Amino acid sequence: RTLPRSVGSLEVGPSIERDPGSPNGVKNMESEVGWRGEFISVHDVLLAVAAWEVVNRGSAVALAALCRRRGFILAAGDASKVIAQGPSYVVSFFHALLVTTRGMWHVARLLQAPLSAQLKIPADPSDPWYAASGSEIKQTNLLFVSFLLNDLGHMLLSPALNDTALVVHHLGFIGASFICASYRFLPLPFSWLICGEASTILLNVRWGLLASGRAETTAMRVVEPAFALLFALARVIGYGAGLAHLWFHREWVGEGVPSGVVRSLLLLLLAGYALNLSWMRKIVAMGRSRKRRA
Repeated sequence: RTLPRSVGSLEVGPSIERDPGSPNGVKNMESEVGWRGEFISVHDVLLAVAAWEVVNRGSAVALAALCRRRGFILAAGDASKVIAQGPSYVVSFFHALLVTTRGMWHVARLLQAPLSAQLKIPADPSDPWYAASGSEIKQTNLLFVSFLLNDLGHMLLSPALNDTALVVHHLGFIGASFICASYRFLPLPFSWLICGEASTILLNVRWGLLASGRAETTAMRVVEPAFALLFALARVIGYGAGLAHLWFHREWVGEGVPSGVVRSLLLLLLAGYALNLSWMRKIVAMGRSRKRRA
């Protein structure tokens, strides 16, 4: 019998047919199904987006209260900026902390997996690598995509937060995440990609220091070079190593996935790396400019 697929979901899982002749009694029908996924429902996505919005609204209340306290905003700071834009940076901070931690956990797990499980989610839930390659990463993907959707909404609604490069970044990686989940492939690349959010943690701390008037403090002198170093490690070196791994194993990338889908995904990854290199140049230029002023 063919088991029913997910109803009302953004991604639909593979049809599975019982096969008495197979070792586990299951015959995978992946070759006959083009649209596959890890059952991230519309309901789950909307709930997660709403959860991030609750964090945003709670942060707005907390920041407004903090700005009324003497000493929180220094003379060079801007309380109105902290109140208006700060909640989005707080949400981004917690998201980056959460998905970076999970991403490192995924990478540590999948580096021990066979190449097949690194590049494609096993179709059989009884496979020993099914959880590490599929169901565990599904939760991280849900956190990631829902944050991007929530943050994208705030950027489009607030001119002060709107950044064209960041809008393109969000749209590109929303697309990449849905492609990977829908066709059940590249769990390891998703994992190392999400680790790039590590630099976002310090980027948000840096923004908080600047907005609160602490640009010339010891904390800023520590955070800025640490951010630049972490960005280089995570988004340039780590990302580059991940792309090299994909190139080295290119013959096995996207096996069973339509070639047009694979090419689109790889183009998105390359575009993301080009954007990271562009940001790295700006970070280096800012650091040199600050050093000259000092």
